[in-house]
Amino acid sequence: MVAQAKPHLLVLIAQGDYVLKEVQTLQQRYPQLPLVVIDLGDRPDLATQVLHSGAQDYLSLQELSPNVLARSFRHAIDRHQAEQQLLRQAQYDRLLVKITQHIHQSLDLSTILETAVKEVRQLLGCDRVLIYRFLDDWRGIMEVEAVVSPWLSALGDVVGDSCFTEQYIDAYKRGRIHVVNNLDTAAVDSCYRDLLAHYQVKANLVVPIVVEGRLWGLLLCHQCVHPRDWQDSEIELIKQISTQLAIAILQAELYQKAQREIQERKAIEAQLLYQARHDHLTHLPNRWLFEEHLRTTLSHAAAHPNYDYAVLCLDVDHFKTLNNSLGYSIGDLFLQAFAKRLSGCVSPQDVVARLGGDEFAVLLNDIQGIEQAQTIAQGLRERLSHPFEIDHYTLYSTVSIGLVMGGAHYTSSEELLRDANMAMYHAKTKGHNRIATFNPTLLQQVRDRLHLEVELRQAIERGDFALHYQPIVSLRSQSLRGFEALLRWQKGDTLISPEVFIPVAEETGLIFELSRWVLRNACEQLRQWQQKYPKLQSMGLTMSVNLSANQFSLPTLVAEIEQTLEHRHLRGQFLKIEITESVLMQHLDSAREILAKLKELGVRINIDDFGTGYSSLSYLRNLPLDGIKIDRSFISQMDRSQADLEVVHTILVLARNLHLDCIAEGIENTTQLQLLRSLQCPFGQGYLFAPPLTPEKAEVYLQEHLL
Repeated sequence: MVAQAKPHLLVLIAQGDYVLKEVQTLQQRYPQLPLVVIDLGDRPDLATQVLHSGAQDYLSLQELSPNVLARSFRHAIDRHQAEQQLLRQAQYDRLLVKITQHIHQSLDLSTILETAVKEVRQLLGCDRVLIYRFLDDWRGIMEVEAVVSPWLSALGDVVGDSCFTEQYIDAYKRGRIHVVNNLDTAAVDSCYRDLLAHYQVKANLVVPIVVEGRLWGLLLCHQCVHPRDWQDSEIELIKQISTQLAIAILQAELYQKAQREIQERKAIEAQLLYQARHDHLTHLPNRWLFEEHLRTTLSHAAAHPNYDYAVLCLDVDHFKTLNNSLGYSIGDLFLQAFAKRLSGCVSPQDVVARLGGDEFAVLLNDIQGIEQAQTIAQGLRERLSHPFEIDHYTLYSTVSIGLVMGGAHYTSSEELLRDANMAMYHAKTKGHNRIATFNPTLLQQVRDRLHLEVELRQAIERGDFALHYQPIVSLRSQSLRGFEALLRWQKGDTLISPEVFIPVAEETGLIFELSRWVLRNACEQLRQWQQKYPKLQSMGLTMSVNLSANQFSLPTLVAEIEQTLEHRHLRGQFLKIEITESVLMQHLDSAREILAKLKELGVRINIDDFGTGYSSLSYLRNLPLDGIKIDRSFISQMDRSQADLEVVHTILVLARNLHLDCIAEGIENTTQLQLLRSLQCPFGQGYLFAPPLTPEKAEVYLQEHLL
């Protein structure tokens, strides 16, 4: 007979030879229950065979007592649970090994995922195991499923769980495990309860699948028949499987990415080859392909000494203005039309290329000497000056052209392009819309320019620069009102003009260091004079410093000026900043904000060289300015030119109407002074009063005019 002594325990009370057979039958039918055999026949020789057959204990009738029986049952249950746990752990380990090996041996993610859910469902005896993949909007799709009848399949369902908020996303990323042993008694949100009930779930285990910190999806185990107490070992198994699946997903993603990249690389190789040789906007050959053609021509010319060819570099004059005023889309359309017209102006044997921006090049093959090359260049300049109809605009433009003839002394395409480009820039510096032919003198000029740059850098390092100060006076009383700080470079016995080295400094970026040096030293000099001559502060003596276009574009300009004033303990009202009209117009969008901040510091703002640039009443009215300086070109001619005199008069009337101070530059004789006085010009500077003075001579001038 068989009796169940307590839950999870079988007791076999038997007698006779059929004991072993009964033990085997019970073990097959109830493998999950421990078995204790009580032999009524008292046959100790059966004990070993019974235990080997799977029973947990063997007791004879003679040794029975309540204590022995209780101890036997307890030990049987404990041993059976330990054996079952070891068995389950072995099964778990085998499953993990199987999945891991599958991941290492295969890149087929779908097969790996399907195998995993199938094996987990079978091993844990779940009714449904799912892999739920998140979509971009944090809804999810039931990606992979293993389910047994009669439970509903969820495969392919897209689920939007309104309970799933950002806090759950973060929690799952950190490894949150969600366990529901009994849905009827679990404390869960109603929306989540309804979702589980829809799929007939009684117990639920949720483990996140996190791929490199990204919440990819969830691994779900459903129990639908009845509630279930999820064991720690089961939860740990699902966590480990989730980790392995994350590895498989990452591996598959990396493989798919690599495959896509390979396909994309193959797909764009032809496009890249074309792009490597052609300009994307005009579809003309680019610099690389143009140089290939040049090398071919060089090789041909080397084998045929009488073969003549030439290279032209063309640059569209003032193209930046067109771009800035009409926009880049119109600029691009113009370049396309320009390229098309240029290509139509040369022979089929010639090569037209776009080197970049608004710069083009033409290789003239098999020509009859330099005269023909110059004739072709003249024709190109003329044709390209005709108007272009772009969108609803009629655009006019000119070109600067540099020409270089090929010859035996050229051995590389780089040399040809260098010299053609050099000639083109020479044409631009001479006033645009010109043709310049390369000659060795141009090369020497470039070398001189490079040598000057080297010397300029060395001069900055050695501190070879000094500031000279030119007085600014009241024209009515000729009393001193301020100084303008002017940078000087003393190179040995030679004084290098700022007109020579300032453009080089601006092109190389050295102007930033020079400008800071000028600002610091000019402020330091004024502060020293103020300390030595306290009367200067009550006089309101100012120091004027020029700003370059490069310096005005610095986002740190205001902060640098403020810091300089603070370090020299100099109030802003004693500093005047002079800016040219062209600089203001180049930075008109930001000028208002920059000037306003300078005004907050008390710094005064003057427009330098007024009359030579835009002279726009609009910006004079709308920018926070203090004064204007009439350019010396008008002052120098006003005593001989009625037109220049009228210009000066107009500027002075304009300044008075706008309540701006006005300073006349370059006053050199008493006639100019008298005219300016008659026109009520308040201030001036020039050699009539004093040239730019060294600090020592400026101080002497200062002492003389303090009385």
